[in-house]
Formats: sequence, structure tokens, C-alpha cells
Amino acid sequence: MFTQGALARSLPRLKLLGSLTILNLCFNFLLQCIFFTGVSAQGKNLEVIHASYSALVPSGAPFWIGNDLGLFEKERLKVNLIYINASARVMAAILAGEIQVSLAGVSSVGSAYARGADPVAIAGAVNKINVSIYALPEIRGPADLKGKKLGITRFGGLYDFSANYALKQWGLQPGKDVTLIQVGDAPSLIGALAGNSIQAATLQPPFTIRASQVGYRELMDLSKSGFEYQNTAVISTRSIIKKSPDTFRKFMRAYSSALAVFHRQREVTLKVMAKYLKGIDPFILEKSYEAYKDWVPETPFLNHAGVETAIAMTPRTDKGKEIKVADIVDETFVKELDQQGFYRALYKR
Repeated sequence: MFTQGALARSLPRLKLLGSLTILNLCFNFLLQCIFFTGVSAQGKNLEVIHASYSALVPSGAPFWIGNDLGLFEKERLKVNLIYINASARVMAAILAGEIQVSLAGVSSVGSAYARGADPVAIAGAVNKINVSIYALPEIRGPADLKGKKLGITRFGGLYDFSANYALKQWGLQPGKDVTLIQVGDAPSLIGALAGNSIQAATLQPPFTIRASQVGYRELMDLSKSGFEYQNTAVISTRSIIKKSPDTFRKFMRAYSSALAVFHRQREVTLKVMAKYLKGIDPFILEKSYEAYKDWVPETPFLNHAGVETAIAMTPRTDKGKEIKVADIVDETFVKELDQQGFYRALYKR
């Protein structure tokens, strides 16, 4: 039963949750009460964790592999995977207590920290920016984008950042020279290009490969620009981790084991990816996998120079608050595993 004080402590979340009802808040409070308490899952005494991934691209594969191959369960964890599109939504869900860990963009971590929250990146997932700008064939160069529409998934995420970065490199002003259109998710960007409702789009593999197949023109590949950027990370909050650090140690062991499968077991990985990226062409799937192998680290330390860039380029409400890498990064669990020789054993180095 909720006490008056407990319910009162939940009420400030209304600012973060917006339209969520009091019933949802009560549910979130109850969820946190049972989290990390050894809830029985399918007759097994497993700890339940709610985790999310924020894009339908191969960066989610380690979470999918860990779940489907029983690597989380081997560590006595029951991980409920949820797809939440866009890093801003992910951060809201974490701060609301709806999920405890996520694969998501680092930019949202800096923004939330500047607003007084305690988000933290605990491991690297994609340590390089891997977005390209593709346009319809009649767009022969960046100058032809003037007066046109460039599609992104959602404002505030990686695709939004990439579009703004590319436009500035080309001397074009977002909102004035080129209109940014929020489409929703990555598959919808391809459809919007095909329907000419946008004339260019920010894309990641596998959608870059599909775009090339149908004749769209690549205007910029940010992965080849020399631009340091921490794309995606495993994120949570310091307060959640403090409740049960041993749970996160187990989670990181399972995640790291899944990374080894991703890098060393091609056919197994492709099979798992095909399940989550439904309907994808096998050729595109294989090409996407090969691309992501270069961007996903075997030992998941973060790219600190890339985190610094993410901090510098992320819009913040509190302009006066300086953010340092150490404020939003804690690699304790990765360092422990590395010092224990866990990664050497995984990769037989």
C-alpha cells in the first residue's frame, strides 16, 4: 500500500512525464519497489530488469543476443526488452523509473545532467558516428538542398544532431535554408524519400545500403569525416545503479559476453538480427553487420573524445553549468571486468 509520503515523493515527476496519469506514477512507484528484489520469472529466481534500445539498427544486437541466447539469464537476470524510439524518450522513461538501463544516444545524457538529473553512461555501444545524409537523385550536391526538406527521426536525437552538423558544414542554416522534418523512425525515412515528402534524409545502416540500392545519392558519410563522436552507449542513472551495483556487474558481464558473440559468431548474430529487423533483405543485413563490427567495441570502453564532442554539441537549458566527461561517464564495471581478465578470456587473447 502507498503511504502519503511515498506518493508525495512521486508527484514531482509530473514535470518530466507530462501526460502520464497518477495511475502510471503509482505503477512506476510499485515497479521500483519490486525492482532488484529477486522476482520469480517463469519459475526461476531471477532479478527483473526493464531495458530498452532506441533504434532498429544493428547497434541493438548485443541486447538482442544477450536476451535470445540466455546470456542475461545465465547471470540470474530476466531482462524485459522494450523498443523506445528516440533518446529523449528513453531518458524520460529512465528518469520516470519505467526502465533501468538502455542503449541510447549520449547527447540525451548531457542534456538531462544539465537539468539536474543523474544519468550516466557505463559502457560504449557505438563509439563512432555512423550517420550518412542521402538525397534524391536530382539533388546533385549540398547546394541543391536549399529550399528543400531534410528528414530526421525525432528532434533532439542523433539524426537531428547529424543533420544540423552536416548543414553547418555546408554553410546552410537549418530552418532557414533547409527545413528539418520529423518523420518518426528510420524505416519511415526511406518511405518519405520514396514519396518525395522529403528530399534528403539522415540514415544509418541498414537503411544507407537500401538507399544506395535504389539510386539515392550520398551527400556525406559522417563516419569518414574524422569527426569524433560517441554515438550510442549503455546508459542508466547513478541512483539506480547505487541501489544494486552487483546487478549491474552481472548485466555488464552478460552484455560483454553478447559483444563477443557479435564479433566472433557471425551466423548466430545474423540470425538474431534478422528476428528483430523483420523483413530485412539478407544482403543488406550482412552488409550492415560488417559495417557495425567496425563501430561496436569488443571491450566496451567509451570514446572520451567523442563524449566531449557530444557534450559540446548538445543543446542545454542551463548554459552556465559546465559538464565534464566524468560527470556523465562511469566505466567502473568495464574496468573491473578488464582488470579481471574477462575480455582476454572472451576473445582468447
